[in-house]
Amino acid sequence: MSRIEYAAAALVAIGALVPWWLGNYWIDVAFLAAIYAGIASAWNVAGGFSGTSSFGHGLFFGIGAYTSGALFFHFRTSPWLGLVLGALLAALVGVIIAWCGVRYRIRGLSFAVLTLAFAEIAWLFVSTFEPLGASRGISLPPGTPGLAGLQFQSARGFFVAGLAFLALCQAVAWSVHVAPLGFRFRAVRENETAAQAMGIDPVFVRLAAMALTGALTAVGGSLYAQYLLFLDPRTFFGPDITIKVILFTMVGGMGTVWGPVIGAALLYPAGEWLRATFGGRVPGLDILFYGSLVIICCLTFPSGIVGSIGRLVGRDKTAPGTPSA
Repeated sequence: MSRIEYAAAALVAIGALVPWWLGNYWIDVAFLAAIYAGIASAWNVAGGFSGTSSFGHGLFFGIGAYTSGALFFHFRTSPWLGLVLGALLAALVGVIIAWCGVRYRIRGLSFAVLTLAFAEIAWLFVSTFEPLGASRGISLPPGTPGLAGLQFQSARGFFVAGLAFLALCQAVAWSVHVAPLGFRFRAVRENETAAQAMGIDPVFVRLAAMALTGALTAVGGSLYAQYLLFLDPRTFFGPDITIKVILFTMVGGMGTVWGPVIGAALLYPAGEWLRATFGGRVPGLDILFYGSLVIICCLTFPSGIVGSIGRLVGRDKTAPGTPSA
């Protein structure tokens, strides 16, 4: 990891201390930013490191939420057990999707659309399946407050849980980045044919990438379900979560360890502040300002904030390059 990424890690650590001195509203915002940052980091493991991009991460997010939530609702199963089972199921689904892509030679943008198709199918299925509440959703009963029930009486408790989830995602991303597996990921991303000629199995790379990203995203979905205490097909299986995490990753720096976290830490609180400040004055004004911020970031940092600064100082050689016009 370059000095730029160490600086980004230090910046995130310092930023994590700020919400403790703010009100409960900003604590909630910080919790959601941590969840989105963790999921963006999980998406980056597949899309940034190995080039296995996905437009259907709502599928994994929803699997994690509905597995833990439905088991708790129907059988009062421990949310921890539901979290683990949801992560395993999402990893299995990720492997199945990756295998379909390999089996039928679906790659690149076509594979991303394939993941979106799986997510849409899951969304339609859950919206009509009565045991999962169908389109009405499921209201989860409050459990025993505390770590054992993954439900907390204060916003600060959920914020700590969000930070723990983010730390887990970053630990996995860092481990993959520096391990031989990470070099295989990047080799397949840059040139699959050349990587295969060097003895790297691209099939294993794609299966492993989708399994990791699916499992981590499902953990985030389980935590968010316990925070919201309501399961809704659109919230968890819809495209919104995927759009956000891809946007955060692109702005922060795809293919870097800390880029997705920087992107989420910048854009999500900024979006909430703009909505609170301008949303009630002129309809759509906050969205205009938010879109302008994203455009400015993309034009100023073509390889993302972390990636562009790393290239500027000549330190980051692992982030995917940005083709010239």
